[in-house]
Amino acid sequence: MMQVDTERGQGTTVVFRDVLRLIAETPEPEACIRALLESAQRVTAAAGTHFVLFEQPRLHVSTGAVTTPAENALRTLAMALEKGLHVNPELPEKTGSGTPVWLAAPIHVHNLPVALLWVACHEMPTAAAQNALEALIDGLTIVTQTARLKEHDDDTRHLMASLLNSISDPLLVLDNNKHLLLMNPAAELVFQMDSAVASSKTLREVVNSDDLTDFAEGRKDRLDEWSINDQYFVPRVQVVHDAHGHTEGWILALRDVTRFKKLNRNQVEFVRIVAHDLRSPLTAMQGFASMLSMVGQLNEKQAHFVDRILSGITQMTALVENIQDAGRYDPENGFYEMSRAQCDLIAMVDKLVKEHLVPAEKQELSISVVTSDNVPIIYADTHMLERAIINLLDNAIKYTPNGAKIEVGVRMDGDQIVVSVKDSGYGISPENQKHLFERHHRIPRQEHKKIKGTGLGLFIVRSVARRHGGDAWVESVEGHGATFKIGLPLEGNLSSGEVSAD
Repeated sequence: MMQVDTERGQGTTVVFRDVLRLIAETPEPEACIRALLESAQRVTAAAGTHFVLFEQPRLHVSTGAVTTPAENALRTLAMALEKGLHVNPELPEKTGSGTPVWLAAPIHVHNLPVALLWVACHEMPTAAAQNALEALIDGLTIVTQTARLKEHDDDTRHLMASLLNSISDPLLVLDNNKHLLLMNPAAELVFQMDSAVASSKTLREVVNSDDLTDFAEGRKDRLDEWSINDQYFVPRVQVVHDAHGHTEGWILALRDVTRFKKLNRNQVEFVRIVAHDLRSPLTAMQGFASMLSMVGQLNEKQAHFVDRILSGITQMTALVENIQDAGRYDPENGFYEMSRAQCDLIAMVDKLVKEHLVPAEKQELSISVVTSDNVPIIYADTHMLERAIINLLDNAIKYTPNGAKIEVGVRMDGDQIVVSVKDSGYGISPENQKHLFERHHRIPRQEHKKIKGTGLGLFIVRSVARRHGGDAWVESVEGHGATFKIGLPLEGNLSSGEVSAD
C-alpha cells in the first residue's frame, strides 16, 4: 500500500521506494496505480477515483463508487487542460460528472496528455488534501511512463531516466558509493550540469554544498530547507531497495517551495506596512480622546463612553503591536535586525512587574518576583526580551482566576538563564501543550471564551527566545497551573562583549 506523508502542511511526497519496488516486482502497472488511487481517495475523502490511460497499454482503474464521463469525453478533457490539478473543470457538452465536485488532472509524458486522473467528491477537499493529490499525480506520472516503456521493452537505465524526466522537482539518483547515476532535467537546470557529465561524480562535486551532501549521506539528521540562487527546496532522501530488500541506491528529491517562500515574504511585508500605517491614526485617536475632558466637563455617561473608547484603542494598539512583533521577530522570515546591549534581566523583570497593570476585576491577584544572586549581565536585545516577558505576564494575568498567585523568576539553570512565569490557573493538557507556541493557536476552553486575544503572544515569546539562540516551553499539569519558561544559553553573543546587530 502506498503511503502519503501530510505532516506539518509541507509539500506531500509519495514514497518512491514503494513505487519502484512495485515496478520491479510486477510487470503489471495496475497494482501501482490502484495503490495510488486508494491513497487519493483516502486523503480527499472522495466517493471514488478513476484513472484512464488512452494509449498502449490501455488501462482503466477505479476505486470506490465513481461515475465518469465516457472515455472520449475524458480524452477531450485531458487535451483541453494544462498540467496540474483542476477543480470542477468545464466538461464537454452533454457530459455529466455524477457528483457536486470533481477533480481532474491530465498525465503528461513528453508534454502530451496520455492519461487522466478523475476524483469524484461530495464536497470540496481541503487545501492540504489537494496538495497531497498533486504529489500523487507525480506518482501516477511515473507509473504511466513505466507502463509505456515496458511496452517498448527498454532497458532499466532508460526506464530510470524516463521516470526522473517526468518529475518537475529536481531528483538525483545515487549508487551504493554515493556517486551520481542520473539527474532529471530539473536537477540539471538547478546545478548547471548535464547528467552525462555528472555521472560517476561524487554528490559533493555536483551540488557543491556541505549541508546538502551531509544530509544526503546521513551525517546530518535534519535539513528543513536548502537554497541556491534564490530558489528554495525541501530535501528528502529515500533508500531504493531491490526485490530482496538489499539497498540499490538512494534518491535525493528536492521539493521546490520557492513560490511559497515568495508568497510568505509578500504577506510578511504587507502585514508590516499595514501594522506600521495603523499606528499613526491609533495614536491620534488616543490623544484626542484623552483630551476630551480638557475642552469641557464630562458627565458620568460621557466619561464612561470615553473610557470605553480608550479601552478599545488600547486593545487595538496591543493587537497591532503583536501582529507587527510576530512578523518582525519570526526566526525564519523576520525582518527585524537585533541590536545587542548590556542587559540586566533581574532589573528588567522587576521593572516590568511593577509597571504591569492588573485589571480591576482581578484586584486579589498577586504577583511576586523570585531571583537568584548568580544571574550575570548578558548582551541581548532588550526591546525583544521586554516584549517577550510582557506577553508572558499578560497571558498569566488574563488566564489566571481572581484570587490566585503569579510568580516571576530569573535564575541560572546549568549554562543558561531561565526566565519563568508561574501561575496557579487551570493548567494545560499535554495535547494543547504541543501546539501552544504555534502562530494563532488558542486553547479552546469554556473559561477563556470571553478573553480576547490573537494567539500570537506565545509565538512571539518563542521567536524572541530562538532569535537569541534559546527556546521557550511550558511545564503544566491540567488543573494545577502552568509555568512558562524562556531559556537563554550563555554562549556566543549573549556572554560576549559584542554589541553589533545580528
